[in-house]
Amino acid sequence: MTTVIRRFDVADTDAVASLWAEVFADDPPRNEPRGMIARKLARDPELFWVADEPGTGVVGALMAGYDGVRGWLYHLAVAPGRRRQGIASALVEHAVSELHALGCRKVNLQVRASNVAVAALYASLGWTEDESISLGRVLPD
Repeated sequence: MTTVIRRFDVADTDAVASLWAEVFADDPPRNEPRGMIARKLARDPELFWVADEPGTGVVGALMAGYDGVRGWLYHLAVAPGRRRQGIASALVEHAVSELHALGCRKVNLQVRASNVAVAALYASLGWTEDESISLGRVLPD
C-alpha cells in the first residue's frame, strides 16, 4: 500500500478523533480528541498531518508547533494494526522537514517515561534525550 503524508483536512476529523481515542485511551480529559483538533485548526492548521492510504483512509496523525525558537511534535499516532511499517517515521520526518523549512533549528517532543517502545522509535530516528526537566502546569477549563 502507498501511504501519503498530507495536511489534515476537516474531513479527517472523525478518523483522527477515533485513532487518538484508541491510541491515547488513557489521556486526560483536556486532551479530548475533537477539542484538540478544533484548537489546532484555530491556531496553526498547516502544522497538522495525516498518513492516508487510498482505500483504507487515515492510518496515522501528527501535530507540530513552532514558536520561532523551537518546534514541538505532539500526539503522534499510528493505527495499532499498521505499526512497524514506517508510517510513524514518515510522519515524523515530514514534520521535521516542514519545521526546518520554517526556519526551525531544534525540535522537541515529550514521551511518557513508561512508553519505552515510543522512546525506542524516536531513538532509532536519531533523537536523543535532553538533559532537562519537563515542567507543566494544567490550567482550569
